[in-house]
Amino acid sequence: MPATNVIPFPSRAAAVEPLAFTIGARVDLRIGALAAGVVRARGEPEDVFAYSNLARLLRAARMTWRERGAYTGLVLAVPSSIHSTLEADLVSEAANEAGCTRQGLNFELCEREVVRDGGALAEELRARGWGVSLRGDPDCPLPFGAKARALYSELVLDAPETPDPFLALQDGDRSPLGRRLLAAQAAGLVISAETVRTASQARMLAMAGFDRGGGPFAEAGLR
Repeated sequence: MPATNVIPFPSRAAAVEPLAFTIGARVDLRIGALAAGVVRARGEPEDVFAYSNLARLLRAARMTWRERGAYTGLVLAVPSSIHSTLEADLVSEAANEAGCTRQGLNFELCEREVVRDGGALAEELRARGWGVSLRGDPDCPLPFGAKARALYSELVLDAPETPDPFLALQDGDRSPLGRRLLAAQAAGLVISAETVRTASQARMLAMAGFDRGGGPFAEAGLR
């Protein structure tokens, strides 16, 4: 019998549903209370941030958060790849369509992209009444002057695993992170650690000047 050559079809990566998302918790590092839920879309940003998809995703996120017994506000993380083409009008109308309130939803923007566009998107979102969080980038930090006080409500940073408890003291640490914490505190921003793994790290971060934290430590409180 002659041999048969089998030509396999090229494999295709499974497409991610545009409405797929995760919600991570952020808690108050001092008292352990739930402070916010962070929504991260899993689909392609261009698909996710189309008007109808974004409205449906935000509505689904609100319902999911309530089903988990959580009644705090949500933060939508905006991917850096979509930042320059995102229209504040579209985002605002989609959030309204989803039933979000100005007090119940913040948009988290990447600091590098904010520097690149001069803060235009942040200003347009604030002009429409939405809160704006800043995802910090140590390589291009923004100055926290009067403009920052008016635009941003929260600064999210990658926290050290073993923080120095004297980071945010006036006469203490003068590392770039220490100076950043002091400037954010002076501007009245909530300072959040992106990932907190243990209760001991949470205590040290609170002493160092952080207000909130996400990651395994925060998620443990929702189980």
